[in-house]
Amino acid sequence: MINFVLPKGRLMKKAAIVLEKIGVVVKEPQDRELIVKDNGFNWIFSRVFDVPVFVENGIDVGISGSDVIDELNADVFVPLELPFGQCRLSVITSAQKDLRIEQMTNYRIATKFPNMTKAFFADVGIEVNVIKLHGSMELAPKIGIADAIVDIVDSGNTIRANGLKEIYKIRDVGARLIVNRVSQKTKFQEINDLVERLSKVI
Repeated sequence: MINFVLPKGRLMKKAAIVLEKIGVVVKEPQDRELIVKDNGFNWIFSRVFDVPVFVENGIDVGISGSDVIDELNADVFVPLELPFGQCRLSVITSAQKDLRIEQMTNYRIATKFPNMTKAFFADVGIEVNVIKLHGSMELAPKIGIADAIVDIVDSGNTIRANGLKEIYKIRDVGARLIVNRVSQKTKFQEINDLVERLSKVI
């Protein structure tokens, strides 16, 4: 059996489409199921930010966004970049302001990604105050608890609808196949076969 963890939501749907191309059908959960056993797989469904934690700590394989892997500095093996989930991590401010990164000293920055945010601003030599939030980043500037945000941008429609604009791309983001480092050795044949089959269809 391969224990395979997937993030709930949009990323899971796209992962299922790619896996189906190699004949691996994701058995989606019914009602409140968290684990589904089917055809040689234990499918585990979790919150996005928990996927790399599960894989680092014993689950064989998972699919996660590179943003989450990097934010958590997860100790996992990453054999494949996957062809979905592409977006970017960016600095976002009010659309009314003409602002550059170097002008943001002592700004309050709200984000779900405090580690990457602190590292980015440290690298460019700007001291900021980072506020960790778990969702609805766009609210922070609107209600005055932050001067700017660092968040994932896809189409940009959400930030524009909230009177914000992207002023700097920190890094590109995409989905990754991740493997537990012990499982990579103890289940080498099964996992290597999965990786090779996926690499051929992507």
